[in-house]
Amino acid sequence: MKYPRQFFRIKASVCAVKAVLLSSTIISSQAWADAPNVIEKEKLKNIEVITITNQRHHIGLENNESYAQGKTTEPDLANWLTSVPGANVNTNGPVTGIAQYRGLYGDRLSATLNGHTIIGAGPNAMDTPLSYSTPLIVDAMTIYRGIAPVSAGINTLGGAIDIKMRKAESNNSDDWQSTGDIQSGIRSNNNAGTLSSVVNLAKGDLAGLFYGNWQAGDSMESGGGDTISPSDFEKRQFGTDLRYFGHASETGFSYHYTDTQDSGTPALPMDIEYIFSHRVNFDGHFMLGNWQANWLLGYLDADHGMTNFLMRTNDDPTKYRRNNASATTTDFKLSLEQSFSYGDLRIGVDGYLAEHDSVITNPNNMMFEVVNFNGVEDNRFGAFVEWQQQFDNTQVQLGLRYKRAQANADKVSTSMAMMQMPSDMDMGMDENMDMNSSMDMDDTMPMPTMSELAIDLRDGFNQADRSVTDNNFDIALSIDTQLNELLSMYIGLGLKNRAPSYQERYLWTPMEATGGLADGNTYIGNINLKSETAQQLDLGLTYQSNNVRFAPHIFYQKIDDYIQGTPLGMDEMSASMMANMMSGDDNPLQFNNVDAKLYGVDLDGYVQVNEHLRLSTIVSFVRGERRDIHDNLYRIAPLNGQVNASYSSDEWSTNLAIVFAASTDKVAVTNNEQESAGYGVINVDFQYYLNNQVTLRAGVDNIFDNEYRNHLGGYNRVKGSDITVMNRLPAEGMSAWAEVSYNF
Repeated sequence: MKYPRQFFRIKASVCAVKAVLLSSTIISSQAWADAPNVIEKEKLKNIEVITITNQRHHIGLENNESYAQGKTTEPDLANWLTSVPGANVNTNGPVTGIAQYRGLYGDRLSATLNGHTIIGAGPNAMDTPLSYSTPLIVDAMTIYRGIAPVSAGINTLGGAIDIKMRKAESNNSDDWQSTGDIQSGIRSNNNAGTLSSVVNLAKGDLAGLFYGNWQAGDSMESGGGDTISPSDFEKRQFGTDLRYFGHASETGFSYHYTDTQDSGTPALPMDIEYIFSHRVNFDGHFMLGNWQANWLLGYLDADHGMTNFLMRTNDDPTKYRRNNASATTTDFKLSLEQSFSYGDLRIGVDGYLAEHDSVITNPNNMMFEVVNFNGVEDNRFGAFVEWQQQFDNTQVQLGLRYKRAQANADKVSTSMAMMQMPSDMDMGMDENMDMNSSMDMDDTMPMPTMSELAIDLRDGFNQADRSVTDNNFDIALSIDTQLNELLSMYIGLGLKNRAPSYQERYLWTPMEATGGLADGNTYIGNINLKSETAQQLDLGLTYQSNNVRFAPHIFYQKIDDYIQGTPLGMDEMSASMMANMMSGDDNPLQFNNVDAKLYGVDLDGYVQVNEHLRLSTIVSFVRGERRDIHDNLYRIAPLNGQVNASYSSDEWSTNLAIVFAASTDKVAVTNNEQESAGYGVINVDFQYYLNNQVTLRAGVDNIFDNEYRNHLGGYNRVKGSDITVMNRLPAEGMSAWAEVSYNF
């Protein structure tokens, strides 16, 4: 039973990506490999599908394919999202991209790998879900356009992304056979290199897939010649997928290992020292009577170290900090599907149990310790039902999900509570700061000591009721109707909820462990936060002929109890004073519930000029505003997009892309967000099919070496670099790249 939806399916292995913009039912990756000419338009079920595909074999543009990029020399899969209308990336470092869709990011989006929920160890999202996979092992990236169905995940208020990783494939042969890929690439700007390999072994109903990947690079250089330091990275991944294929069933086991070494995150107060993760998954499907059952079970164990002294300059040993964080996650999902006369029905249960710990120390002072998160439990469970039916020219899907979020945390502690005087000896205080700056206090009132403030915050947290349960419902309705032979219309309505993250609840002392916000502010959490509730509307039109496509969408969502940092009040005076003493932050924030709205438009389209030449474009625009006060939401991408001109023949193809973004002054005053200027850069690439086994690819990004700053690029937090502290980080300058892939 198929559940075609309004979504983008990004199918990518490693290198040059071919984009197919068409209206059709979903086509599996195996269908692409076996029958590239199988695509047909079904007028009664023409759900919009955009596929950006990395072909491992030569397939020309017989099906009016256009051209896009997804290079092995880019270590972060999140960068591929820039080719999707409405999607973008919050970049905190070369391997730390946070997916953004229509202005929402982080925990508001469901990001899964083969359906498995990925919960990183880093309290500042240095190990994002997309960082747990590698380009060559990726088979498809699925992004739902508009309102995601309730079956897509537990937290889909901001949308849903699923990485379809390559699995072992059978060959129905009596003998063992092997197939695979080897790919290698280099990049000039940061001397980056990558080497990857995938091997598939199969015999009869047994198959095994084995892969390895290495990626490394030095710090990047901007178009103005500044070194973006530290932006070095090194990452190794390997794993296997073993699979048994029964008559009407399939059972699989997979193991994935990630080893990220010294990698810079210049938009954050610390850099990655290491990330070690072991991920074990089981999955499969079988028939249960007339129902098809799909199931999965996963376990992730991740350890993460970060420092502010190994990769960046820190002249004061008393301010050295190392954060050791760990997380374990167990996730599961079971769904049943069957077709009836009244439509297709899918029911299921899913969830995950996650535990987090984080301890901050100073290697130069064995007495210093802050237990940031201790035994934090973030457990979420869901049950859903989804119905879909075809009525003449109209397809309807309606889904309902119940979800329960249970959170708790153990008691915390800090060595600062032992100190008896307001000393800056090991507090990370600014040497020249005025202790009474921003403190509107009576001169006769004694200044509380650091120890007294730490005790107050610690005891206030430990004595609070830290166990919280949220019960919520999600509803999603999608209607897709064919108005005539060339024009279809999509209407989506949704009511989505999100329970607070563990950082938003349990950050008990002022810090920047905020899930990658990277705004330079210190925050404290709020145990009593309410769940966010979004009322969503999406309207889309698609004009599709043999040579032309134009598909705009407009959207609006009203979010009640949106979780946002707001200035601390008198009830949080201890936290305010602590933030001022520790870092000189005159504007510490607390996570609180406010009211917000987001609205905008995104579109994609193309014109097939002739059998070789295509012009295509994507454009995205979103505004995010507070409804309770006059302010904008933080880190919202301005108007942006790209225009492509691609030419293809049987043996080679080339693409010229103009990537642009408008300037914006619609920034969040609450977060001290800076305005940004617009920019336009030109990228060019080329690929040549040497034969059925070897493909060569090369290109130049930012061909004119323009200096520009992406609004989502974050601010520099590194002292002593070429870039002033708290100035927006520049983007990479001109960079030539080359790749070669061999298929066997």
